[in-house]
Amino acid sequence: MVINSYNKGFNWVEGHNGVLRRGLAGQVDFSFYYLDYKRLSKKDCDLRGAEVRSAVDREKPDLVVVTDDYALKTFGQFLVDRGIPVVFLGINGNARGYVDNIHKITGVFERPLVKRSVAYLAEIIGPGKYIVLMDDSLSARVFVRESLHGQMNLAVAGARARIKLVKNFNDWKEMVKNARKDGYSCILVGTYHVFRDDQGRHISSIDVIKWTSRHAPVPVFGLWDLSVGKGMAIGGYVVSGVAQGREALKIVKKVLAGEKVENIQPVIGKNGVLLFSSPEMKRWNISLPQSLTSKGFLIKIIR
Repeated sequence: MVINSYNKGFNWVEGHNGVLRRGLAGQVDFSFYYLDYKRLSKKDCDLRGAEVRSAVDREKPDLVVVTDDYALKTFGQFLVDRGIPVVFLGINGNARGYVDNIHKITGVFERPLVKRSVAYLAEIIGPGKYIVLMDDSLSARVFVRESLHGQMNLAVAGARARIKLVKNFNDWKEMVKNARKDGYSCILVGTYHVFRDDQGRHISSIDVIKWTSRHAPVPVFGLWDLSVGKGMAIGGYVVSGVAQGREALKIVKKVLAGEKVENIQPVIGKNGVLLFSSPEMKRWNISLPQSLTSKGFLIKIIR
């Protein structure tokens, strides 16, 4: 069983789920569940959670993969109490905060490297003042606490980056439109998936990133691969659901082969990749400096 924090069709989710499907094809019977916590109300999330708990008790899976912090927080202890092996992926937080006995779970931590991203951007667009925008979600708060140790201001390679957790889309719009006036030379986007309109309806993350790209007075870069593409972010040093899925698949195969979860150490996902959108590079007249292209980095440019 795979319990996803987010919705079916979300690029991040399709990335790691696809890896698991292909990697275990013909070896296991799958069931996939989607908590959709970024789009549903708390009441609906609770109802969805109850449905998944019933499914666990009904299906009695041999192994459960939980993806991202919300799923581990919601189901980790529940599954451990039932003696079901748990493999996680996409976790930004400290697993101790989700499960009493962390030796009963294992998996892959997700650590987007903001400092390295800023360092690479300093080579591409030069040193300056950058703003890193994230929604004020569980994922973003945990990321700041665990990966940045609560730091909201960073100085790297001559660049200064300020982290902003944004509560609503109207505030996000204002920060984007005022970026140049406020002295920022670029915008680096993290999470932007929980915004709602004035009627409480979820705003599509695609609409958020496309609005941001269209209205930003300065170049927009990303921390996750799903942000990059034509009409979206130019690129950046990004992490992907596919990479998380590959690391988790290795662990799942060990558990299915009979190795005990408590004997498998959790891992931190491998480093990201430099990913760029050719149309957006052309639009902003941005080229990659030789300092990057000559170092043998894995650089991917998409159309």
